[in-house]
Amino acid sequence: MPFQLFDPSAELRITHGNLPHWYQPGATYFVTFRIDDSVPAELGRQWHLRRRDWFARFGLDPNRSLRILLSELPESVQNEYHATFTREFMEYLDRGMGACVLRRQELATIVSQSLHHFDGDRYHMGDFVVMPNHVHLIVGLLGETDIEKLCYSWKKFTATRINAALGT
Repeated sequence: MPFQLFDPSAELRITHGNLPHWYQPGATYFVTFRIDDSVPAELGRQWHLRRRDWFARFGLDPNRSLRILLSELPESVQNEYHATFTREFMEYLDRGMGACVLRRQELATIVSQSLHHFDGDRYHMGDFVVMPNHVHLIVGLLGETDIEKLCYSWKKFTATRINAALGT
């Protein structure tokens, strides 16, 4: 089955609080999901404390939606936020500073099995790669499959099986 990229003439559902931010029946999605232990807990905690203090400088409640918080700040300050926090955290994730459990073949196999579970039934799996701390995949939806629910089921199934294998 050939993949259908985004069709500008077809119905499009846009969301702002959930991922993905857009949905179109039959579209092809390029998805990445990460594993929580990609950043050591202490490093993540320090990052969140620094982020909270940064927003407090502007008198903003850091527990509110990031999109709303940033929209209340001038563009130059938004750019400072992204240069300071977004880029830094992405670098942490990309380096795989935590345990990176997917380096273990038996755990990477669990992810692979999860991604193949409904292949051909709910979606057509184009290709995927399991990295040490994240997964990239290309998937074309079949029928009325909801990408948000599909991503949730992959992550839940994978996390449950990995936690069982790790005894956590």
